[in-house]
Amino acid sequence: MQPLFTAEAGIALDTAVQSKQFQNWLAQVDTSKFQIRSVHIQSVDMFGPKVGFIKFKADIVDMAGKFIPGIVFMRGGSVGILSVLTCKGKKYSVMTVQPRVPTGRFDFLEIPAGMLDGSGNFAGVAAKELEEELGIKISEHDLTDLSGLAGCNQGVYLSPGASDETLRFFSFTREVTEEEMAAMNGRCTGVMAEGEQITLKIIPFDDLITVADAKTIVAYALYQKYLAA
Repeated sequence: MQPLFTAEAGIALDTAVQSKQFQNWLAQVDTSKFQIRSVHIQSVDMFGPKVGFIKFKADIVDMAGKFIPGIVFMRGGSVGILSVLTCKGKKYSVMTVQPRVPTGRFDFLEIPAGMLDGSGNFAGVAAKELEEELGIKISEHDLTDLSGLAGCNQGVYLSPGASDETLRFFSFTREVTEEEMAAMNGRCTGVMAEGEQITLKIIPFDDLITVADAKTIVAYALYQKYLAA
């Protein structure tokens, strides 16, 4: 049975429901286990002409009629990129430092990441983010698909109790000089038109495990699995 779709006043219901991220979510709902009776769109944030974020509440029950919590913050898939720089036999990684309002911090430390553009080209988006955030231009072929090698082809859910967001992780390795690292450390980057205020910070590679950011720790763990394979 087709769910009933409704929205708050002023929201373009068709725009939200027909967006790629919403249609992807509908397609992957296990209809043999769940029944979506209705979906109420509470808010939509547009990124220019495209749907960015959607907040909705779904009336969902299992096949026995038991209620399933259905509040969703929808943002679709993203990519995370782990840089592995080698200098004089030691490994380092380039991190971004930027304001993250939900954390209340102006200097949140994390690996570069970016939302998918709807094309399904994970590696292409990863390469684009590297150029925008780190100023490093590479080919898609220089990237290692850490998620794919670990069998997580659809990406990793970071907060499945509230969000549909998945991250697919890539890494790239480069030999650099001390001068190149010094030039990179502290550089200001990002796309100002998108509100990005990013400063780069280079840290010893094994310090990644101490960073208070889930995607950074997951990327580090997946890279260690890749090395051990």
